[in-house]
Amino acid sequence: MTLQDRLFFWPLLLILMVQFMGFSLTAMAEEGQQQQEQAKGPNGGKLLRAGDVTLELALVERGVPPQYRAWITRNGQAVSNAELRVRLTRLGGQEESFTFRQQGDYWLGEGVVTEPHSFDVAVNLKLGGKNHQWHWESHEGRVEIGPEMAHKSGIRTAVAGPSSIERHIQAYGRLVTPPNQNATIRARFPGIVTDVRVTVGDPVNKGDVLAVIESNESLQHYEVYAPMAGVVRAQAVSVGESANDVPIFTLVNNDTLWAELKIFPGQRDAVNAGQTVHIHHNNHQHESQIKNMTTLSDVAPFVVARAMLRNEDHDMAPGDLVVGEIDVEKIDVPLAVDNRALQDFRGWKVVFIKVGNVYEVRPLELGRSDGRLTEVLSGLNAGDHYVVDNSYLIKADIEKSGASHDH
Repeated sequence: MTLQDRLFFWPLLLILMVQFMGFSLTAMAEEGQQQQEQAKGPNGGKLLRAGDVTLELALVERGVPPQYRAWITRNGQAVSNAELRVRLTRLGGQEESFTFRQQGDYWLGEGVVTEPHSFDVAVNLKLGGKNHQWHWESHEGRVEIGPEMAHKSGIRTAVAGPSSIERHIQAYGRLVTPPNQNATIRARFPGIVTDVRVTVGDPVNKGDVLAVIESNESLQHYEVYAPMAGVVRAQAVSVGESANDVPIFTLVNNDTLWAELKIFPGQRDAVNAGQTVHIHHNNHQHESQIKNMTTLSDVAPFVVARAMLRNEDHDMAPGDLVVGEIDVEKIDVPLAVDNRALQDFRGWKVVFIKVGNVYEVRPLELGRSDGRLTEVLSGLNAGDHYVVDNSYLIKADIEKSGASHDH
């Protein structure tokens, strides 16, 4: 190898060695950090080290309310003069702080670590005049969904706050046509029917011509008009037949219907005209009010509470069975959620809150419910944005992501 070659080769070799060593040191540092993050102590807790100091921090749940326990050693020997504090920062910025006192062979965090166990953890240990600090993320039951995807998925939120829980009385009944929405039409003068313009099932407007009759007395033709809008329910004459004093057409209008609910003796004291009633019909709910209460006969063991329903979509018909939930009391509660938001998750009843693009589970303690809203006793704060529509998609996404319950 010539001098010129050596002058070129050795610097290049030196550069390659330095780069390789730097890469190896970086890889070793990252591997060491990963091992420290994943290291478990003899008590199953997270193992943290700083020089000759070792701290094992465990979240213990078996047999006790969730609590922190710590084991602190220096050079392998347990210490008794430490000051330990753990600060948890939850989604949304709420902070919880735990101080520790020595109890036997471990240090006990004072306070219960409430669910969900999803937070950023900051640990501060004072020992021998030195401060040792560690920070890490411990997230579970959490998923991030962008606004465009949330919109396409139909995910909608509401703001948790005070509301009124209704106490209901349930009653059963049927739909009927109000009496003033039936019309029986007769010929004004006896005669021969010369023209019939409608038949059974035809819709008519008020003032439409139904038939033309030639009067027997005057031999003049006159028209029979619809006295109201509705549908032809019955037709009793055809062209060439005689029309006399019997009904020739019957019209009915079912744009509105009555729900006639049976109120039995044990319910009567609580039900009155003017109360709100939720009518359930074929998986739909209609809102109305009790208009009046009356008896159908002297021998019936119930009275009838009537409520008017608009039948704009004509999906209801006389004779259909309905169930009514009558509001007999309203109870104001400081915090309630829409029942559509509630999901079963790991044995809890939960909702999913939203902060920015992040969604996270919130186990709830629930109180009274009226089937539409449920009182929240704990687990949620007023002002929290929680998912109402399609909350099951958040649950499925969290379960799919494998967000564990491992501490």
